[in-house]
Amino acid sequence: MSSQPVASPQTLTTMEACMQLAKGPEDRFWKAQEAIGRVVAAQPGFVGVIGGPIAHSEWMYFCGKFESSVDMDNWYKARSHQPVMSRAHEEWFDAYYIRKWRLPEIGEALEGPIFSEISLSRQTALSEDELQTLFEAIDQGLSEFDTMPFETLAGKFENQPFQLAGPLQEFPQLAPARYLVLTHWRSAEEAQAWVESEVMEKLTALGEVHSDLHVQIVHKPGERNHLSADGAHRGWSRH
Repeated sequence: MSSQPVASPQTLTTMEACMQLAKGPEDRFWKAQEAIGRVVAAQPGFVGVIGGPIAHSEWMYFCGKFESSVDMDNWYKARSHQPVMSRAHEEWFDAYYIRKWRLPEIGEALEGPIFSEISLSRQTALSEDELQTLFEAIDQGLSEFDTMPFETLAGKFENQPFQLAGPLQEFPQLAPARYLVLTHWRSAEEAQAWVESEVMEKLTALGEVHSDLHVQIVHKPGERNHLSADGAHRGWSRH
């Protein structure tokens, strides 16, 4: 694993995260997100924010991307961001989890775990039947691989070893309709074999496909609230 954010190579950084919204304050949450979106978009190093439903999951995906882990860390510490995080924990969320990843440097030897992010871009959203067919194809394709179980909260896992998120709401919008296939791997070799598998051909038949492999960013003990002992995972549940 890589070291804490400040010591990491400063490459594109992704916050892989999910939330479960509390019942009741949904309207207040979405209004606040619209307002804070304009603020984060002006933050140095901002690349994008992404969110959307996840097929066959009780979680909702939300993701931030910055040009570097230092840029993401600066946003985390920003005065305009702190009240939003407090309200999320006190009012809006019933649960959340976060992992952070970065693109490798050119020539960097990749050590697991590896986060695979496959993007499918289309002119129109998939129908419910098309989404289900894609979900089943991914599930079947992954059965031939030794992928890591998809951990959400510590010790809790999705029923399948992947998440299929979308259609996405994102800023800036990268396509009229976009989806993400997310998996975790013990090694870069296993992850690369996955993105070169027959499932990619099925994705390509549905639209434009792009894939990235990311290496993990690990925080120092106590650097974040609700941080796991190894510094790789943050999570919290109200219940």
